[in-house]
Amino acid sequence: MDHTSTDPPILPSNPAEVQVKTLAWATIATVSHIGKVRRENQDNFLVRPWPDESAILAVVADGMGGGRGGKRAAEITVNTFEALLEKPVPDSVSDRYQQLWNTLHQADEYIRAEGSMSFKLMGMGATAVVALITPNEMIHLYAGDSRLYHYRRDEFLYKTADHSVVRMLLELGRITEEDVATHPMRSLVSSCLGGREGTGDFSIDPKWNRDPCPQRELQIEDTLLLTSDGLHGHLSDAEIQGYLDQWSHSPGTFLQQLKERALADGGVDNLTGIVIRIHA
Repeated sequence: MDHTSTDPPILPSNPAEVQVKTLAWATIATVSHIGKVRRENQDNFLVRPWPDESAILAVVADGMGGGRGGKRAAEITVNTFEALLEKPVPDSVSDRYQQLWNTLHQADEYIRAEGSMSFKLMGMGATAVVALITPNEMIHLYAGDSRLYHYRRDEFLYKTADHSVVRMLLELGRITEEDVATHPMRSLVSSCLGGREGTGDFSIDPKWNRDPCPQRELQIEDTLLLTSDGLHGHLSDAEIQGYLDQWSHSPGTFLQQLKERALADGGVDNLTGIVIRIHA
């Protein structure tokens, strides 16, 4: 297959159904569903290899702002990152990290600039999680409560730490893990792209040279999951671990299981997921 820079992203004709694509060293599954309650899907995503297939760029963006432009904010986020595929993959890990960091800031600027030009779009924003993945490692960054999970059998399941009010309450001991799913402030984030007055800063994690590290080593049979909160919000870490223990060998089946669980649990939000499994 010709993977030139003009190839479209791996976006299915029907994103609500799980789609699977296999590359030389990875299998990719994707889904983006409106859920059962919302009137439109304000999530957006991108997963696409560079032309030589040496690396994959993956992005999940969850729009915020309802009728005020959440869908547009997520589109701007994805479109801003898509432009990276027209450039070579940076040679060093630190340069790859800086490129993703800069692009998140650029997307934030674009969202705030467009939002300032229309009353209907004022305050629009998006959470985002992004990863640059090669066969041996990945660099990841996020803002908000869209998550990345890194699974390796018989090891601790890594996940990003949400920029959210409930996570802060949890860390302060004000609530328990059991309270999170039903807490009235569970959808409030403490960082996002756009969605702020003026030029206020927003948080991006992980930080360079800090723990947790934005660079993670990858091995054959490792699985990555990037997801909006409409998907991961219906499952505990233990449940996601259990699904991975059973279905990590089949990314499409694993993602279908998560989708069905979220919909059976009410499907109150848009839900989007990307699964990438490293293979020989």
